[in-house]
Amino acid sequence: MGSPDDSGERPAWRPPAEDHREQRSTVWITVVLFAVFMAVMLVVAVLVVGGLKESKVGAVQPRLPAVSSSTPVTSPTAKADVPTRKYETAANPLVAPGVTLPKVTCELPKLRGTKEKLEAFYLALVPCLERAWHPALTQAGEPRIPVAINADDVKNTACGPPPPPEEASGFYCSEGATIFVPLPRQLENGGPELLTQLFLLAHEYGHHVQEQSGILSKHDALYREADGDQVKILDLSRRLELQADCFSTLFLANAAGRGSIGAGLLAPLKQGGFDSEDSETHGSAKNATLWQKRGLTAKDTSACNTFAAPANEVS
Repeated sequence: MGSPDDSGERPAWRPPAEDHREQRSTVWITVVLFAVFMAVMLVVAVLVVGGLKESKVGAVQPRLPAVSSSTPVTSPTAKADVPTRKYETAANPLVAPGVTLPKVTCELPKLRGTKEKLEAFYLALVPCLERAWHPALTQAGEPRIPVAINADDVKNTACGPPPPPEEASGFYCSEGATIFVPLPRQLENGGPELLTQLFLLAHEYGHHVQEQSGILSKHDALYREADGDQVKILDLSRRLELQADCFSTLFLANAAGRGSIGAGLLAPLKQGGFDSEDSETHGSAKNATLWQKRGLTAKDTSACNTFAAPANEVS
């Protein structure tokens, strides 16, 4: 009986060569046929989808039958176009000839030197400003954006640090569309006074009108284009501020003589301008008075187009 072969040189086992080739051929044929089938299905799907898309684009809307003039015609309700801001200054449709403000009646609470009373006054005045300006914005095809009021003595805003108290009693930040009227600033010089508060809030709301119309955005773009040129930057600032002055008195002229704003209240504005002093950023006292008076006597908003005015009127 022979002993086992432990030499470690056993030949490896292999399947018959012919059977392996036949199996491999069968697999490849199956794969190729499946690929061809999928390709044909994909082509058919593309043709079907393409045919559907083409049929939608080329669809013909049926003509409606004629309707006699005595029969009311109704049409499907279409979604109203949402107005967008027109990024222009002098050419803005808001300051085109013929855009007017309606007469409005403002019923306002008595002014008192507390935050709660001042806020109540502002919150009553804002809707009156909106009733005056919203029709003008609608007429010009501009959007209406809600505005917020903040009477806190803030240290910072979304637009950066507030201006010093000696430079501004209030200020407007387009980021968040907020008018800031810090209480401590309103209590200086003997406390809040009616004409001062009316003019102040109407001026800051005038900046909000500039924001809604796109005037403010275009101003900001021109500011960036000025690239630090102080002559251009200050000219832009004066045109913006003098226009807000004009917008302020334009509103007051359309609110005076009704409700809480007596006609005689505007006498200081008619006589010589309000709270005017020379300023590099807000204009000279002479020109501040000029634009305030133009707002008081304006027939339409084009009287406040400071961006189309000659340089000597916005110095």
